[in-house]
This record gives sequence, structure tokens and C-alpha cells, in this order.
Amino acid sequence: MYKSFSAEQYKKHLGFPEDYRIDGVLCYGTLYEDRVHGALKTCLSDMKIDAKLKTLPHPFLRFAKELNIDGKKIWFVIGYGGAWLSEYLSWACMFGSKKNILIGSCGGLKRGMKQSDFIVSTSSYGQESSVRIYNRESPIQYADKKLSESLKSRLKDEHTKIWRGPTVTCQAMIGETQEDVKKWSQEGYYGVEMESSTVFAVSNHFGVPAAASMYIGDNLIEEHTVMGEEYASEADMREQNQKKQIRAALEELLS
Repeated sequence: MYKSFSAEQYKKHLGFPEDYRIDGVLCYGTLYEDRVHGALKTCLSDMKIDAKLKTLPHPFLRFAKELNIDGKKIWFVIGYGGAWLSEYLSWACMFGSKKNILIGSCGGLKRGMKQSDFIVSTSSYGQESSVRIYNRESPIQYADKKLSESLKSRLKDEHTKIWRGPTVTCQAMIGETQEDVKKWSQEGYYGVEMESSTVFAVSNHFGVPAAASMYIGDNLIEEHTVMGEEYASEADMREQNQKKQIRAALEELLS
């Protein structure tokens, strides 16, 4: 039913003017809102960009902020899983977004992956309801090749290894078993995360290019998890990765 409402109707409901438009969306898959907003502000300062995080008019949009940079409006969205994120992305696409980029972390599914490594997804396998509503034909959702390659080139440097391959989206982290991890790895998936299939499915539904880059948070196939002492000692590396991926995504959205 809600699919039948127009962009104009949603703008009115959410408190936007009739001519409101945005240029892109940067999604960060996390629960740690303050930490990520801090990393974003640091990146903006380092890039010599004077931009504030503007609160959007409706309380339902409280996990999204608006950035105005060089005449472009970018939504910076915090998401943890796909349900809420699917609605934000739907509105963003209806309001004119030209590029949607997801960043965050994932669990590695290949041996040899390190925390300094990134995955730029080619596709994501998702079983979530948001995915099945927006793409009723296939559980596999594809990233835009051109946008993904451009994002990869912005991330790559002499210290960073970029993996290109499929990921799997699982929104029930605590429900993952060791058998799940082994199965996903054997099937050729590079990482497991919680949002990319939703980002790709919604974006593709509206014909908006989408890409995702995620750093390796924990390499599950090597039993390196968030519960271990090694993970705790790698906090500085994760902070560096956050800033690196935010900067690369902002450069892409502003290009």
C-alpha cells in the first residue's frame, strides 16, 4: 500500500518543501552513532570542507543527517540491519539521489584477510524481508560495477588490500553458527554483514547506482572474533579504516 504514495506526498508528510531534492546517500552500518559522526567530522576537517550535520525535519528521520557541500545535499545515514534503512533509502531515491554508498565493517570469510583489508562487494546474497519486497525475483542483489570500481580506486593505496567479490547479508549476528560461516566460505562469499543486500535491492529497484565497501572487522573463518583479546588491541586500525572509507565515499559522492 505505501508503495503507491508519491514523492510529493512523502515530502509533505516528512516536513520537506515541495522542491526538496538530494544528490546522494552515504550509509554507515553501525550502532555507534556518536563515534561515526566524530569520524565524519574529522574527515570533513581534513578535507577542508566546512559542513554541518543538519537534523532532518521529521523525528522518524533521526538516524539521518543532511550535509550541504558545494551545492550538493548528501544524506548521512546510520543503519543497523535493513528494515529502517530500506525506508530511508526509498525516500532518498524518490527525492533524487544519484548514488548510494554503504560503508562499515564485516566478518571475513576467507583465510588471510586482515583488518587493514577492505571488501568492495560485487553482489550480496540476502534473505531479509526488505530485500524480498524490493526484488521478488532473486535473493542475489548486485552492486553497480562502475561505481564500485571508482570507489575501489579511491580506497586503494600501497598499504591497503582490496578484495572484490560477493558478500552475504545476515541480520542476525548472534544467530550465526560456525557451520554457517564454513558454508558461506565454501560457497565463495568474501564477507558477511548486515546491510548491503538491502542497499543494493532498494537502489536497483529505483535505478540508482549503489556500491558497498567494508573493512574486515573480524575474520570469522579464522575464528578471529569481537570477543577476543586480539580484536580489542586493533581498535586504532578500525578507527583508521573508518576515516579512510568515509573519505573515499565522500569523494565519490561529491565527484
